[in-house]
Amino acid sequence: MLHSRKDRRFAMLLSAALLVCMPARADFSGSYAPANWTPFTQTFGCGSSQVNTAGMPNTLVLRTFTGCANISSSYTLTGNIPANGTLSFSWSYDSTSFNDAGVVTSGSYTLAGVTTTLGSNDGPQSGTVSIPVVAGQTFSLTLNGSTNAVFTITNFNAPSGIISVPALDTWAKVGLAGLLGLTAAWALRRPRGLVNRQSRG
Repeated sequence: MLHSRKDRRFAMLLSAALLVCMPARADFSGSYAPANWTPFTQTFGCGSSQVNTAGMPNTLVLRTFTGCANISSSYTLTGNIPANGTLSFSWSYDSTSFNDAGVVTSGSYTLAGVTTTLGSNDGPQSGTVSIPVVAGQTFSLTLNGSTNAVFTITNFNAPSGIISVPALDTWAKVGLAGLLGLTAAWALRRPRGLVNRQSRG
């Protein structure tokens, strides 16, 4: 039971400190929210491409639809990467209807003008990417498709340049949380009279 306003304030501060220790969520948010990207699609008589953000902030899907031998969609970060760090994501690619000789169907990313192909031609294929990035670099995700291709991005995480607290590894967070919990338990179990006598002294 919290006996005084000071005790209640201490408990609130403890709760806030514990929340700070929790790891950040990896997704398309903050500096990488959908509003900060530019989608690109194409529509021809033979078919169309799509940037599907319905699963945001967790999932991005680039698609191409039936008919065209070569059509693309892309998702480009409107501004540059804001800070040095590591950019990572999981990807899956499929183009089971690929049947156009000489046409390369692929899912890729482009960093600072250099394109790296992940999945290509027939699928399904999947994997993870973890790459060092530098503030000021450009970044985009692209699907170059023939018929019925899909390129899905999940678990996106990238440096935001916003630092709220010093970075702590997992065991440091556990230790800090334990120390805060013991301190709170000690403070709340002290007899009220003893606290009052010490404050008068």
